[in-house]
Amino acid sequence: MAIEIIYPAWWQWFQSVLWVVLLFIGLIIIYYIIKEIEAGRVTPRLAEIELEKEKLKLMTLEYAHRGQPFFRIPPEQMEEINKLDQENIVLETDIFAKQSAVDKRIQRLENKVKSTKLDHMVEKIKEDERKIR
Repeated sequence: MAIEIIYPAWWQWFQSVLWVVLLFIGLIIIYYIIKEIEAGRVTPRLAEIELEKEKLKLMTLEYAHRGQPFFRIPPEQMEEINKLDQENIVLETDIFAKQSAVDKRIQRLENKVKSTKLDHMVEKIKEDERKIR
């Protein structure tokens, strides 16, 4: 004769509800995992935006404190400074033009040397071919 185990009524009820509870707990865990992944993706960008806001605040404070300079430059000296700036611009342009010309000449010389070397190599190969025949 087989012994039948009779479970209490609450155990039968718990077994029928167990899968629903486990599914619910699983969904909650998946929700928190997705939430953490999203937070990990968004948090660095939010920190970057906050940093930019702080930089803008500091820049506005700095410009607000600047006001007038401590000393004023007389118009004569200002004209002299502007004239020197213009001369510097002309000199920089001249230097750039000369540097470009030098670079182009060096490149041309290198290309001529390379071409001459290749011509000599071709002549040597032709000479060797004639010797072989």
